[in-house]
Amino acid sequence: MSTIAEAQTEAVIKEKAKTLFFQKGFLNATTQEIADEAGVNRALIHYYFRSRDQLMDTLLEEAVNEKRERARAVLSSALPFREKISLFIDIVVEYGLKYPYLENFIITETARNPEKVKVLCQTKIRSSDLIRKDLEEEIAQGRLLPITAEHFVINLISLCNYPLLAKTVLQNMHGMSDTAYRKFLLDRKEIIYHAIFHEPLPRITRKEEHPHPKPAK
Repeated sequence: MSTIAEAQTEAVIKEKAKTLFFQKGFLNATTQEIADEAGVNRALIHYYFRSRDQLMDTLLEEAVNEKRERARAVLSSALPFREKISLFIDIVVEYGLKYPYLENFIITETARNPEKVKVLCQTKIRSSDLIRKDLEEEIAQGRLLPITAEHFVINLISLCNYPLLAKTVLQNMHGMSDTAYRKFLLDRKEIIYHAIFHEPLPRITRKEEHPHPKPAK
């Protein structure tokens, strides 16, 4: 098998495994189920990744890093503080729609093996540190009630992630179809922003209008 063919096969396996784990929620999918989804022999899973757990670790690390880097690019940019938060909400909701079971997967895997937290949190740059100065300025100007950066970030992430973590419960509790729940999550963007800043979500801050935020100087 050529190097190009090997790279393509590996990419297909990873993409199909992401579909099983993060999109369909088959957190306990077997090696055979992954192979069937990817249309390959089970032996190829072991050839490229040695084991199902190794494949899971690779996918989890890649997905978390991809999401983290996008969020960090926004929070460390020179955009106004409220635009940063609006874009951050966009990113979290976007990833929630793309991978609705990713957050469940992270919690399940880190609870099963706490050592994985070290792998997923290798960065020394915390979201709270990236927004601390802007947040303090908002508070000093009387635009927000006093709150620490840590509490602000936890509140923000909780508002974004809880509907993802509790998708099955909330969807059944409120009798929502998949289409209705998707709209519900999209509507959350406005609601989350308003809950934090008590003002409408500014339309100018949509992520497509700022595809590449400029880094802060």
